[in-house]
Amino acid sequence: MPETQRDPPPPPPSRLGRALRAIKPRRLLHLSLREYLPALMTISLWAIILVAIGPADTARLFAANLMLRAIQMLTRLATAQSIRARTGTPKPIQKQARRFARIVQLAVLAANVILIVALVRGLAAIGQHQIALFLPLIAVGMPARIFRYSDVRTDSPYFRLALSSGGLVMALVGWAAGLGAIGMGLAFGMREWVAYGVIRYWPKAAHVPERPIVDPLAFAEVARNTAISGRRLFVYRIAKIALTIFGPVGNFAARTGRGLNWHNKIEPYLPHRLSGFILIAVATTGGAVFLALRSGEPAAMIGAAALMQLAAASANIALMWYYLPDRHDPNLVIEEDEEE
Repeated sequence: MPETQRDPPPPPPSRLGRALRAIKPRRLLHLSLREYLPALMTISLWAIILVAIGPADTARLFAANLMLRAIQMLTRLATAQSIRARTGTPKPIQKQARRFARIVQLAVLAANVILIVALVRGLAAIGQHQIALFLPLIAVGMPARIFRYSDVRTDSPYFRLALSSGGLVMALVGWAAGLGAIGMGLAFGMREWVAYGVIRYWPKAAHVPERPIVDPLAFAEVARNTAISGRRLFVYRIAKIALTIFGPVGNFAARTGRGLNWHNKIEPYLPHRLSGFILIAVATTGGAVFLALRSGEPAAMIGAAALMQLAAASANIALMWYYLPDRHDPNLVIEEDEEE
């Protein structure tokens, strides 16, 4: 009898197919709560703002929000990891770490206020009065973010869910009250306080690290964590900034890539010299200034704000470069901060 003819083996799955198969149901649920649901709420938030104040002011508010994030990227000092790493240690060690983290974050807050005042004056000088008005309104939420970075009880992977839902509620309140552009700006600031309160007082079990740190917290540790996490997140920030033109949808796409850990796979191809990050910071700063002075239209200001973010992220890494460990140092693998 003739041999039975066997079917040819199926072709090997593509790289995208392998990546999709690697997504487990539990991870998909985790991504949904951390990325997808907050993204949908953020899109709804911007839709309400668009209806309430129109496209031009919506674009200006979006640009102001990006500029504030740029300032926070520039002055960012990562203290949250150090606080978490001392959970379960003797009370004096935890108390010293919290106190030191608050001092560091208050210094960051003071620097942010100075930079915001300078940026507001600069925007007013080039005729961007509406964006200059939005900046301090959004900035009312900065103290809440500062407190969160020095409080272990606000450690939660679902902060963005609380932030986006709080922003949606505040935007609805502002819209219903007829507060217009001012109300939308305040909604952006107050959403930080709403999210902080929800996460701060939501009951949860404390996570105790396997090897807690018992040494007193010092600036060198904070700077090292800042340099490491800033460099690891640089690819994600490039993707997020490049997709800024698509608004919240672009942010959703960038965060999905981060949730699937794609940015860590690209990270080894980043510049490994200080000069590379300085060059990026200088070039993108020049591009931001050019767009702001050349056009001044709302879309151009969004582009300028996006370039400001990339410049700030690069400059932050450059400022902390002295504390960055060797590429093969085991300390290079640390827990990332949850970030909007």
